[in-house]
Amino acid sequence: MKDINRIQTILENHTPSNHHHAAVMLPLMYDEHNNLSLLFQVRSTTLRSQPGEICFPGGRMDKEDISPEYTAVRELCEELGVTAQDVSVLSALEPRMSPRRGAVYPFVCHLLHPEKLSPNQDEVSSIFTIPLDFLLENKHHEYQSALRLSFAEDFPVKQIANSAAYTNQSFTRTEYVFQYKEHTVWGLTAQILVDFIDILKKNSV
Repeated sequence: MKDINRIQTILENHTPSNHHHAAVMLPLMYDEHNNLSLLFQVRSTTLRSQPGEICFPGGRMDKEDISPEYTAVRELCEELGVTAQDVSVLSALEPRMSPRRGAVYPFVCHLLHPEKLSPNQDEVSSIFTIPLDFLLENKHHEYQSALRLSFAEDFPVKQIANSAAYTNQSFTRTEYVFQYKEHTVWGLTAQILVDFIDILKKNSV
């Protein structure tokens, strides 16, 4: 193919796939004590991916989804048994990259009618809330983890310039952990939560 105009036409008609990306929702609600709180869910233990782990409502973008915000609302409604009319989206947060899910787009919403919550037991084993004041007043814990880069045996690593720099290379990253009662929040969920709390603290909520 040598025609630059043909290549341009092909690219203009190409729609990038979004189904490798995901979106999550941080639902704010008033709990039974009228405390503004953040809702979390515990994934069903029957799920193949991350069973029993704590997360925000959300999931992978479908091909039919018109935007990441649409995905976040759709997934929240499917998982928690509410309707889009029960959800007031407040803002988007900074996207995060996940090795398995690509870009993850977080949004914050006000859950208008928490009394309607009816979690889908196929996906959600339980839900709980953490008061926003607790998250603002109690510092999360930070730990270091190491990730090691390795290649498959048939990978042509010797053909790469400066290949020694990539052989058995390890990368250190910070892991955030929030502890609330018996619940431990960590991983990507904790990273997104840190972003949200930092925004609130910087603006003196």
